Amino acid sequence: MEKYSNATSTGSAGADQTFVDTDFPLFRLADVYLMYAEAHLRGGGGTISDAVGYVNALRTRAHNPNTISSGDLTLDFILDERARELHWEAHRRQDLIRYNKFTGGNYNWAWKGNGSNGISLPSHFNVYPIPTGSIAANPNLTQNTGY
Repeated sequence: MEKYSNATSTGSAGADQTFVDTDFPLFRLADVYLMYAEAHLRGGGGTISDAVGYVNALRTRAHNPNTISSGDLTLDFILDERARELHWEAHRRQDLIRYNKFTGGNYNWAWKGNGSNGISLPSHFNVYPIPTGSIAANPNLTQNTGY
């Protein structure tokens, strides 16, 4: 799957054709559209017609002829759409945590927890451990539970 071409603003090749030269795109418009739809479904305002329109605009831009209607727009649909749209953009872990699907055993995928069919993970994996160097440098820090 080709995700980025690493071309400069003038169209010439970037410094490395294996990785993009930019460190991380902060927020793409597609991400903002999906955030709007999720916020609407979680009671954050906006309109269902705008939310559906934003999702369909993304699908049209991606040459996906399968537009959705308001009945199709659910939180599970948004989570799946984020996986499709933001593939390889380092959003998935935080999305799964926000949807309460990263830990526990209700939502498994191949090799989750190093099990071929996926296994349940304890909830302390929702946060990272604090590096020992940081704890050593600041005695006011305490390690996150479970580490």
